[in-house]
Amino acid sequence: MKKSEKVLLGLFAALFLVLIGGGGGMLAFKNYLEVREEVASLRDRLADMNLAISQGAEWADKQSWLDESLPSFTSHQDASAKLLEKVMQKAEKLGLSIGGKEFVEQTQALGPDGLPVEGELGYFDQATVKTTLTGVQEQALFTWLHTLQQPKSFIGVTRVQINPSGTNKTINAEVEITQFYHEKTVTKVTKSN
Repeated sequence: MKKSEKVLLGLFAALFLVLIGGGGGMLAFKNYLEVREEVASLRDRLADMNLAISQGAEWADKQSWLDESLPSFTSHQDASAKLLEKVMQKAEKLGLSIGGKEFVEQTQALGPDGLPVEGELGYFDQATVKTTLTGVQEQALFTWLHTLQQPKSFIGVTRVQINPSGTNKTINAEVEITQFYHEKTVTKVTKSN
């Protein structure tokens, strides 16, 4: 082999080693950064788990309060009827007249088979009443909304639409009120031979 061929072969080998070594070095550096990022995310996850463990007793107390306080009804219709009764009772006490009342059915997401997806509504069952109030004073409306929403009642205002009525500084309002509850399972008595 000639001297020039040896020099060219040496340069080619050096260039080849630089390219392969550089590519390998970049790959190793990228892998190192990914491992470092994963270690940081695992460290954060471990901190969150330790925090959850340290707050376990507090969350157990909250769960027991929820189990004791959450109202239960035998059916969706029963919950809707009781909710409407409470809504009307509180409105009468404040002198509000409710124009329209309508039960709102909860929509469930449908799965690929066309059937409702299980557990889509969450932890609570819900009964919702949509009410329409016309020409009411703001103060009376907000007092009524406040009296409905008490922590132990599990009743919440889930939608409010307020429009000025244009007369005597009154408003028109459409309010959706939701009762959160658990449905009781009714045991059926059967006779066996």
